[in-house]
Amino acid sequence: MQAGLGDLVVYKPELASQPETALQRELAEQLPDATLVNGSCPGPNTLAAWRNEAKQAVQLIRCHRGDVTERLDVSGVDYHQVQGAPSNLPDDLQALGLAERRVMQIKTERRLAACGIASSSAPSSSSAPSASSAPSASSAPSLAGSRIVLVGAGIVNLMTANRLIDAGAEVEILEASPDPRSRPPWQLLGTTHGGDNARIFSFAEGNNYTRQGRKALRRAIRQGGWLATARETLDRDERRWLERFHAVPSWRAEVFDEDIHAFCASSYPLWQRLRETTPQLFEGVGYTSGVLQLYAEDAAGEAGEARHARLGSLIRSFDQDTLRQAHPALESPARHGRIARAMELRGFSLQIHEFVSHLLAHLETRGAQVHWNRPATAITRSGDGLVTGLDTPAGPVRGDHYVLSPGATGNRLLEGTRSAGKIQGVLGLWLSFPNLEPRLEQPIKLHREGHVGEDANITLGTDKAGRAVLILGSGYGYLGSQPLDLESPDVECLFEALEETARRYFPRATTQAANDGSLAQGRKACVRPFTCTGLGIFDVSAT
Repeated sequence: MQAGLGDLVVYKPELASQPETALQRELAEQLPDATLVNGSCPGPNTLAAWRNEAKQAVQLIRCHRGDVTERLDVSGVDYHQVQGAPSNLPDDLQALGLAERRVMQIKTERRLAACGIASSSAPSSSSAPSASSAPSASSAPSLAGSRIVLVGAGIVNLMTANRLIDAGAEVEILEASPDPRSRPPWQLLGTTHGGDNARIFSFAEGNNYTRQGRKALRRAIRQGGWLATARETLDRDERRWLERFHAVPSWRAEVFDEDIHAFCASSYPLWQRLRETTPQLFEGVGYTSGVLQLYAEDAAGEAGEARHARLGSLIRSFDQDTLRQAHPALESPARHGRIARAMELRGFSLQIHEFVSHLLAHLETRGAQVHWNRPATAITRSGDGLVTGLDTPAGPVRGDHYVLSPGATGNRLLEGTRSAGKIQGVLGLWLSFPNLEPRLEQPIKLHREGHVGEDANITLGTDKAGRAVLILGSGYGYLGSQPLDLESPDVECLFEALEETARRYFPRATTQAANDGSLAQGRKACVRPFTCTGLGIFDVSAT
């Protein structure tokens, strides 16, 4: 076992110099789902014996140097060669990534098949599809006549509901919080509706943060870490989540980031298509095309520029003079050396509350029923384990299918499922201040290496009086399933870090907001659902 590979990987470099019979014995003993080799492929008899012992299809991945390719045609052996594929990962990590995806695809297909669901083939690489290759609503299976109950009215489930209606389903949505359109206190609302009124889409959203947080989640925010709650208050599920977070090996974290970025890139043409087919959703929501990416340190900026170029999201890079001419709002931080690298990326920003309000009206017009203040409290099952419905305070709710996206506070509902305890809360904080002349015209993603608020989004918006404001969002603070305490010293420390970022990059606006009290009054927070890998959780149970 090589340190850092994780307990699911067996590392046997000595087999490369031993007779093939040694490899045969090892394959028979370990029965791996996938085998990675650097030299020539094992012989067909060795591979056939491995497949027969495993009693399933297996995967062989060959990392090779040079231009010589090797053909392999053994029934039940899925063969791949890795050599200089378009990725930021070295060949060995690309190979491990292929094995990871293959193993998870097999596990997923088995789970789906047990519920009578056929899955489509998963992609074999992280390359982002083009707009022409993105799935369309017309390619979705027909769900005509099906009644589908969705738990949660956040942006994920509302977009899911729209696609389900496209496929002919009747949709009912249960949401524990009040209707956000009635403007209740933001503290009563979930992540989508309760955070501040801004979101950015880019190709590099959703990093898993396991590399950055490996030490940070062992320390409180006041100590430069990410813990927003005392370690002694953590329950069993929270401790297990943290253990799993820290157990993700470096190679897996890199592979996961590649997959997450490819997932974001593949959704971009779907957003573009939605704007074309349903333009009314984007009217009056402050939609702004293009995202500025700023780096405070040159080394991080150089790596980031290479990553965005590889992802296909880089539009152009700026030198200091061009940046000041194109974006005079950044004159002060550029002049004081606070921007080492700057670039424009494909992406957009919008005011999420207005967008969701339009989306809710659109869904209701299409027949969706949305029930506010109605939490789903439990999944009900028959004696043989089949899901029969959902319990709510207003009585049981039944459908043909159910989609659960309960956010950071849904662990009680998920009891008895394989997802129980695997979703934990991580707080994000928000500040707003005026967008003074010369105004910022594009949203910003800012990276400051080693800062308490290392990554920040600065988005365009308007306040209740219709005045132009900038909304700064950053984090993070691990809460687990603990309640949010805005008065805690660790949350205050993170707010102070956000204010320091605001003063550093928008000094006039921050000073004005501090003097008139709006900076303190504009403080908000949301608790985001996180997994220990940064990946989504997809679980399925039969009904």
